[in-house]
Amino acid sequence: MELPYILIVDDSKEMLAYMEIVLRSTKARILSANSGTKALQLIKDKELALAIVDVQMPEMNGYTLALKINENRVGAIVPIIFLTAVYQDQVEILKGYESGAVDYIFKPVNKGILISKINVFLELYNQRINLPEDQGLLKKFEENLSKSNAELADSQEKFKSFIEHAPDGVFIMNRNGQFIEMNEAVSSITGYQKEELLGMTLHQMIADSGHENWNSFLVKFLNSGTANAEITFRQKRGKIRWCTLNGVKISDNQYLCFFKDITQNKMAADALMKSEEKYRTLMNASPEGIVIIDMKGIITDVSEIGLELYGCDSQSEMIGKHILRFLPNGLKNKFRDIYAKTMEEGLVQSIEMKLINRNKVPFISEISTTLIQGKSGESIAFMIVVHDITHRKKLERQMIHNDRMTTLGEMATGIAHEINQPLNTLSILFDNMLLAASKEDSLPKSYLEKKTEKIYDNIFRIKNIIDHVRVFSRSQEDSIFTSFDVRESIKNAISMISEQFRHKLIDLVVNTNESIPMAYGNTYQFEQVILNLVINSKDAIEELEVQRDSSYEKKITIQAYTSCRQIVVEVQDNGIGIKQEELEKIMLPFYTTKEAGKGTGLGLSITFGIIKEMKGEITFKSEPLNGTKVTIKLPAAKK
Repeated sequence: MELPYILIVDDSKEMLAYMEIVLRSTKARILSANSGTKALQLIKDKELALAIVDVQMPEMNGYTLALKINENRVGAIVPIIFLTAVYQDQVEILKGYESGAVDYIFKPVNKGILISKINVFLELYNQRINLPEDQGLLKKFEENLSKSNAELADSQEKFKSFIEHAPDGVFIMNRNGQFIEMNEAVSSITGYQKEELLGMTLHQMIADSGHENWNSFLVKFLNSGTANAEITFRQKRGKIRWCTLNGVKISDNQYLCFFKDITQNKMAADALMKSEEKYRTLMNASPEGIVIIDMKGIITDVSEIGLELYGCDSQSEMIGKHILRFLPNGLKNKFRDIYAKTMEEGLVQSIEMKLINRNKVPFISEISTTLIQGKSGESIAFMIVVHDITHRKKLERQMIHNDRMTTLGEMATGIAHEINQPLNTLSILFDNMLLAASKEDSLPKSYLEKKTEKIYDNIFRIKNIIDHVRVFSRSQEDSIFTSFDVRESIKNAISMISEQFRHKLIDLVVNTNESIPMAYGNTYQFEQVILNLVINSKDAIEELEVQRDSSYEKKITIQAYTSCRQIVVEVQDNGIGIKQEELEKIMLPFYTTKEAGKGTGLGLSITFGIIKEMKGEITFKSEPLNGTKVTIKLPAAKK
């Protein structure tokens, strides 16, 4: 007796190969096809014991193929086992039974279950074939058939239970859109009882805003047999809800539909959209440029001001590119340091950097970075705030220069004293030489060399004072930071005022440690700091002197030393002092404790700015009528 045929149809080559291997152990000949068309060609004029058909296939689905297999077949109907994989396929099992299904096998396939079921149908087939020869097998066939029918009924019952308890709505409607059957979820979603829904149409529930989508769904559904749409409907109590609707035709007057309430998702999406709009509005309203980068440094968002700062016309010119592409080569390592510090501390503020936009135009910026974390505390992004301070820096430089010129004006008398002293010395030297020449016909060489050396010394001293005043008064706008000697800077500052202080009987004492390391900054700006502090001390001493009936020992001390790897410079006086409530305000611009017309109120503010730019700190300690002590701490320059 020839072995019976089993047909396997699946559009997956891997699945076909697997099934062929599994079925080798059965007593049957295997016909395999990867499409419905090919399957129909293979089974022509062949009697099948069983067909195992995949439900989801692109050209012809399993339900259509099942109908065609048994469409014009003479004799017994071929039993069909459907293969299905996902939840959406399970809910279509009702349609499968209409198409001739006797059983379902869910992927991934269990080899033991598959072989067991196939052997049952092979045995049934063999019994049917041998029935005329052996009537005794009829009873056994009927028993097996009854068992199979019982199993089928049980399978159908289980499936109906599964559908009934599915979280999403499943219902069957007729061509007029009336509900025929539905599960409990449909009642829960719509607010109507099942008894109320029978005879109703879904059209009666559609909200005004959902009619257009509903009509499109119906047209497509009735024409093609499948459709999906997102619609709005009104519950029994009048609440508007959103849902997705998917449908498939299962007969001429029955349509299976799947109904999912997406109101919460829709509301969350709307809230997210509003949040996005608010975020975008706030981001673009910021006066600073904002750039968002992911953990790999890729730009994911940028504000309008950010685009303007970098000279870009659209977000596409920056988004998706690495942030380092928008930094000069010399600053990339510095930015990596900022990145690492932000990862460690979460926030880095006010780092000054000179950037260059896309058009190679430089601008001075102040950068702050923030680590953005998710709900669970994981790091997800960085926010970079870029503030263009080019104009501010120009104003600051102008203020520093103006303050420097004001200081020079106040020092004019002292500078005159500094120059007059060597001039007086020159005058005396020349008088001595002329007097000596009038008494003798020739002067000794040693005498002339000695006098000439003194003349040159004093001329050189005058030249140094004039040169230093000229350089000091020059705008430092284009100057760069370099290593400089704090002791030399203090010495040069004092050289312009020492004679003036001597004239006012103020004892100016300078004590500097020779082992002080080099500082990093602008030496002329640091001279300005020393001059501002010393002149303030002089004014404080003179103010106290006016209040006292008798004169007192007026003294200003400048000390420089190293402590804890920092350069420390102290300026201390025994003047009028500063009240405690005024100490917190003295570094504010235009605030002054001096009488009207004396001082601009910018000196200490500029001093604070210069020290801050040098990464240092400045503190004040004062006691009324006993004097003030100013302490400056600077980091040593890197070797």
